[in-house]
Amino acid sequence: MTVDYTQFCPVARTLDIIGDRWTILILRDLILEGPRKFHDLQSAFPRMSPNTLSTRLKTLEQHGIVERRIYEDHPPRAEYVLTEKGLELRPVLRTLRLWGEKHTRPPSPQKA
Repeated sequence: MTVDYTQFCPVARTLDIIGDRWTILILRDLILEGPRKFHDLQSAFPRMSPNTLSTRLKTLEQHGIVERRIYEDHPPRAEYVLTEKGLELRPVLRTLRLWGEKHTRPPSPQKA
């Protein structure tokens, strides 16, 4: 019998929710920009497929990190906003940004 020890690790459980590719960047945009429409997020990440964006938003919604809020009835239009639980991730994203500023370098400009 194999035991999945990640279930006992809060870091592993957290990564199961927000560790997928793109999810942290979606959270970053919601933290920095505030409520965003699906189209806004899609424009911010042109290399992410609409299905992937939809899946990531649904996962964040299911875990109470993001809320889908209807702002117009006809036709129905929604925006995504961080919940209190989602806002608690702000220091995590800030720490990632600071680490990246200290330990990584942006790519060199391409010469034409």
